[in-house]
Amino acid sequence: MASAAKMAASVTRLKGGVVVAREPRRKGRLGVQRQQSLNGNFKQRGTTRVEAKHVNMTCPICMDVLEYEEGREDKDEKGPITLPPKKISCSSCNWSKDTESDTFFDLTVLPSNAIRGNDPSSSEILNAVTGLFQDPSEASESNTYKEKLWSVSQLFQSPVISYVYERGWRQGFDWAGFPGADKEFEILQKLFETSETRPLSQLQSPSSVLDVSCGTGLFSRKFLKSGTFDTIVASDYSENMLEQAYNFLNEKEFDAAIDAKKNPELLLVRADVGRLPFPSKTFDLVHAGAAIHCWPTPSLAIAEITRVLKPGGRLIGSTFLLAAAPLGQSLGNDNLVRPLFELEKEFSGGVLPALSGRNYRFWEEKELKDLCYLCGLENFQVERDNRFIMFCATKPFRQSSEKEDDLDTLYSSSSASLPEDSLTD
Repeated sequence: MASAAKMAASVTRLKGGVVVAREPRRKGRLGVQRQQSLNGNFKQRGTTRVEAKHVNMTCPICMDVLEYEEGREDKDEKGPITLPPKKISCSSCNWSKDTESDTFFDLTVLPSNAIRGNDPSSSEILNAVTGLFQDPSEASESNTYKEKLWSVSQLFQSPVISYVYERGWRQGFDWAGFPGADKEFEILQKLFETSETRPLSQLQSPSSVLDVSCGTGLFSRKFLKSGTFDTIVASDYSENMLEQAYNFLNEKEFDAAIDAKKNPELLLVRADVGRLPFPSKTFDLVHAGAAIHCWPTPSLAIAEITRVLKPGGRLIGSTFLLAAAPLGQSLGNDNLVRPLFELEKEFSGGVLPALSGRNYRFWEEKELKDLCYLCGLENFQVERDNRFIMFCATKPFRQSSEKEDDLDTLYSSSSASLPEDSLTD
């Protein structure tokens, strides 16, 4: 009789650098231990995980760990960037995507051509008209499903915004009290160091950071230069932002600033912050710089971030506070200005967006704290000035027994790399 079962993902490969995760079969934990003693390890010949150092990536539909043919995981000759394969595919759920970019992994559900622009008057209507004169077989192959992004998300798809973001746009945040990227990174490092709750013996190596909504990679480059992390994953939903990030990473001045002895690696990944394509308990830090006010559903995003954080890992983010926040800070109590907060929320979410198209969500400190706690984070800390706030929250760390750690490590190691003939008892 088969042992009590858990799902263990199996993997296969296709020719030409195609990423694939095969449908899982059942494998009891005792069977996993027995196979380890026989084989010594679970690495399947001819495949390697899609990873930079020890960061796996998953199918955005079914969350199976993706693998691809050995030898395709190359580093860009111009810098420390891990390059994507030509195609990504998952046989567990039949999701697949051709890699249109040579610079970043695209692990979003929708292809870029399934996203409508803000202007509905021209391209889609024209395509529908010209489709009347197409060969029926060609028309049936084209994708008719489209989604229109939230207006803020759509804004950052623009190549113009991507180009000017570090050439004036980001510097303009000083009106709200943002101290500048260098000072912000110092605050970030301080919060990360002082918020550590794990004992030294429990710190895992190598370490990794996910820079979500990374934009043009401003802070991704700072993480890379700092040498604090072995792996940096820079993710954004905008293709143009990621292309600009790639260009900045390959500038000679920046490349010369990287400590070659530490040999950090970086991946550029197109991903939805509400559906992060990474396994649970992957990152020591998730950074969201000047980002959460742009997210259409912050609660789903923070919940996903909590999932991919290691126990004891931290979320550190920065954003804009509501207009009355400086007054609340001066009075030493935000509760005294809460009626002003509520008034601003009412109008910024009602009349003004209809007139201006502006849909940013600005915050009060307690909202951010409550959201983090609702999503399972704790130890909320902040640094704030004027309308700038940087907050830090920690995923709870539970001291586990050595036996539990061994079993968890054993199962996670086996979940994506058991050979074909070891999948049944």
